Amino acid sequence: MSDEKSQLESEATHFKIVSRFATEMLSLNTEDDVLWHLTHNVATTLGIEVVSVYLFDEETQCLQKKVTPSKEEPNGKSKTIKPLNIKLGQGLIGKVAESMAPIIIHDAQTNEELDLYEHNILSILAIPLFDNDRLVGVIESTHHEVNYFTEIHAKTLSAIASIAATKIIQNRDLRKLHETVNKLEQSSKIQDALFEIAELIFETENMSEFYEQLHTKISSLTFAKNFYIALSTSDGKAFTIPYCVDEVDDVADNETTIMIDDPPSITGYVLHNNEPLLVYKQDISRLIEDKVIYVKGSLPEAWLGVPFGNESLRGIVVVQSYNGKFVFTEKDKLLLSFVAKHIRNAIERMQARSELTNLALHDPLTQLPNRILFNDRLKRALVDLDRRQQHIVALLFLDLDKFKFVNDKYGHFIGDQLLKICAERLNECVRESDTICRQGGDEFVVLLVNVRNEQNIHDIANKIARAISEPIIIEDKELNVSTSIGVTFCKAEGHAGQKNKSKKTTPEKMFLEADEAMYQAKENGRNQVCFYQAKEGGDNFSHFDLDSEFKVALAEEQLHLVFQPIIDIRSGKVIGGESLIRWQHPTYGVMPPASFLPELEKGNQIIALDEYVVWTSIQYLKTWHEKWPNQFRSLNVNVSGKGFNSESIMQILESTYHTFPEVLNYLTLELTERSIVSNVEETQVTMQKIREMGVQLALDDFGTGYSSLSYLHQFNFDVLKIDKSFISSNRAKSEENIVLEAIINLAKALGIKTTAEGIETLEQLDSMKKLGCHYGQGYYLSRPVEKDVFEGILLEGIASLDK
Repeated sequence: MSDEKSQLESEATHFKIVSRFATEMLSLNTEDDVLWHLTHNVATTLGIEVVSVYLFDEETQCLQKKVTPSKEEPNGKSKTIKPLNIKLGQGLIGKVAESMAPIIIHDAQTNEELDLYEHNILSILAIPLFDNDRLVGVIESTHHEVNYFTEIHAKTLSAIASIAATKIIQNRDLRKLHETVNKLEQSSKIQDALFEIAELIFETENMSEFYEQLHTKISSLTFAKNFYIALSTSDGKAFTIPYCVDEVDDVADNETTIMIDDPPSITGYVLHNNEPLLVYKQDISRLIEDKVIYVKGSLPEAWLGVPFGNESLRGIVVVQSYNGKFVFTEKDKLLLSFVAKHIRNAIERMQARSELTNLALHDPLTQLPNRILFNDRLKRALVDLDRRQQHIVALLFLDLDKFKFVNDKYGHFIGDQLLKICAERLNECVRESDTICRQGGDEFVVLLVNVRNEQNIHDIANKIARAISEPIIIEDKELNVSTSIGVTFCKAEGHAGQKNKSKKTTPEKMFLEADEAMYQAKENGRNQVCFYQAKEGGDNFSHFDLDSEFKVALAEEQLHLVFQPIIDIRSGKVIGGESLIRWQHPTYGVMPPASFLPELEKGNQIIALDEYVVWTSIQYLKTWHEKWPNQFRSLNVNVSGKGFNSESIMQILESTYHTFPEVLNYLTLELTERSIVSNVEETQVTMQKIREMGVQLALDDFGTGYSSLSYLHQFNFDVLKIDKSFISSNRAKSEENIVLEAIINLAKALGIKTTAEGIETLEQLDSMKKLGCHYGQGYYLSRPVEKDVFEGILLEGIASLDK
């Protein structure tokens, strides 16, 4: 009866200990907490003198002994004893681990296999730690008395070991899960940042904005309150810092620093060694003391610099911290090293884009703004004029007298040098706020803004005339040229002496007036300044009622089409033509499109014009297809943004598609960038519908916008028409070829054909052929011709060169 009672008490004690341990396990969050509780609290409860834990390493397939702090250090961490690695099946611990079954040794001194144990250890209990056949380790308990451990001890400790093993495995799995999630989140964050960095070249307008956005992307990956980019100079002897944000020090923009000094700066040191460097304040101080480097400005608590690039573009991205609470680690170094490779690509592409944009907006010979940039500034000046209501905007049109004589006598090189010197003299005659443009050939235009009065315009124009007429010495040759200058100006509404309100003045109108005045100056004997004078009865087209006159033009058939052939540059064969509108006005005669198209585009009348051009072109296509199916060629038609997205144009195309679908395979609609940006989403939908009907699409006047490159990726064009401003300023050895070659190669990579507009010389034609341009049109090949002449060209297949 006594034994039975004792057995029940032991069972109750066992249940109580196991239940309490299971409850206490719920509050333990780490593996070290579990091991400490197991080897101290539980051991004390069971009266065990020493408890050791051996943990199984799945990678080495060995058990390593763990020790825990003494009871006086309850918050310490467990650690692995370095020398001891026990293989499965080796000794008592290895056998328990291999068999996953407990072993009781009643007298260790009589067991020959246990010679490693101390002499005062007599009883040993070894219990496996496992969960669902997944081995965690072994618990070893020892006591100085013989026969101390019983089956109750084994049962209790086995139950506790099972609970502990489950908790340890849960903690390990949870830790691995957290690590995996963190890695995935970090990887996702890095991928997002890299994608965003790559997209910066399309989302930013200039290098300054690009660097600011790049800084923001880096800040999403690491601490970057103090950040800078340094770039090596082309000769590799110095570096500049184009972008820097620093909490403590002021850094001058684009300051140049010698790369290899004695000693070098920390930035130059890393750039020269081309190895990432992570250093802390004490490291930096030591390097300075040893004269390895110097640091300009305050010493940071941590400095991390990662070089990037190669000989074509070398640089370094740097982050630093002045706060001791945040210092960088090897993880940040690895991360920044990975990102730096992509930073180099982004900077190189952005620089290339900036250079391409600069080339696209400047004359490569004189470096003056070209017509694209000039027109934009003129438009802005007129808008600003209306807002200020006080000053004058003036346009001067210059043509160099006798330039052709100089060019023919001394050659293109002397002619080019002459143009450069004239450009320099023009710059000396105007203010920084004014704009000079090389219009093409020997023509220049000058935009004067915020002019106080008309006398100021007279003074500047005469100053220019005197400067140009001064002798010019080139290669010991004295050259004498002069200039004929045409002037027009516009006063703000309400300005004293105002004759024409600025809101009635357009850039196109000012160009026409200045051009007319310039020719008047030439007729008056050259080397003169002539101001535009409106003709009696009105200044040409500016006062007639365009809206009502245009309706009459449609009704009375004053409009008609002419056609300019488009040729295959390599073969010289005609592949089609472009439809061009002409207005035969009963009073004003043939009106140039520039005199009425800009005004029509401001209202909905432009849609009516688009309907006329598209419908008429399709009728011609039908006729030609029926008469000459073997000699049939394609026809290009310009369409405005409003017309392109209109229901009426879509109805014309759909009607043709249902009655004569094969004709649409020979129709190409031309869109300008300006018409695209007015409604991007609607235009994309319309383009898809039109392409499904077989109509091809061309991007017209490519290069005249600020973001034309991005539209090639967003829209699916068949043909890219390179604006004539690129062609007219092109010379065989000019830098303009860089732009043209880049445009043509980009189009080829995207599977887009290219057409060069405005070919006016054999030299330009040969240049386009060498650059690999597919098609060409221009006055050298053929001027726009009437329908009958164009039909003859289509039948012959070769355009008659208009020289």
